[in-house]
Amino acid sequence: MTYEIKSKNLTVTVNDKGAELFSVKGTDGHEYIWQGDERYWQDRSPVLFPVCGRILDNKYTAGGKEYSMKSHGFAKKSVFDVIEKSDSALKMRLTSNEITRAEYPFDFELTADFKLDGNTLKVDFTVKNTGDKVLPYMLGWHPGFTLEGDGAIGNFKLDFEGKDTLTWHPLQNGPFVRPEGECYELKNQSYTLNEEEIYANDTMIFVGTGDKTRLSSPDAKHSVEFAWSKNLPYFCVWKDDHSEARFICLEPWSGVPADGVTPENFDTRKMSRLSKGEKETYSYVLKFF
Repeated sequence: MTYEIKSKNLTVTVNDKGAELFSVKGTDGHEYIWQGDERYWQDRSPVLFPVCGRILDNKYTAGGKEYSMKSHGFAKKSVFDVIEKSDSALKMRLTSNEITRAEYPFDFELTADFKLDGNTLKVDFTVKNTGDKVLPYMLGWHPGFTLEGDGAIGNFKLDFEGKDTLTWHPLQNGPFVRPEGECYELKNQSYTLNEEEIYANDTMIFVGTGDKTRLSSPDAKHSVEFAWSKNLPYFCVWKDDHSEARFICLEPWSGVPADGVTPENFDTRKMSRLSKGEKETYSYVLKFF
């Protein structure tokens, strides 16, 4: 089921399945969020929890037992309960249950809070450990933004003000991440959407972008400013490898996949961790122009 919130500038739709940002539409009818297409990528803006990316062989151990989990975790396919709703705000929550514990043996609450004001959407996701064991997890977002018009995708750019270089972590062993980063030089403190590079590397994973960017093109009437909290140090750029798929995914993550060689052990691998009763909030702010 979808829920709608509004401001004088925007109409925003959120799906209770995955607490997924489903649509952001301006008063002129422009749709900022990719609307999904099974020929390319059918999602719109999935939430990634309790892992970002894949784990080796879709299996991991925790507490000496083996579990199975698919790419990006289960939050994207789970139905969130609506706990508050107003004209311009929406709060939803996913709580651990028998289904989640079958693949992730931890107790948690994942709360999603959407607030709309004018042309600005603020989103907070809060992870809380409601169990007795330490909670290991990653959290991220995978929003697809429409690339307006029919001009070259390479005319779109991401501005990273004050940044001349970034650290880039190439993939290895398929969809896994090389731990050692490389220096990536920006041109005029911007990253151009280079289709050839993105397709060849599948996903561009950067560190050191700062906590904001702006997506724009001289061919496009509209643009998006995207800011995120500092506890999301990784910034990923991905799109389906067809030029006719007019979208780009811009993805702040708290963590990334491992090396694709070391067996996955959630007791020891690099992840965020919360002790009993602790919680942490991850945020992003979108301004639509």
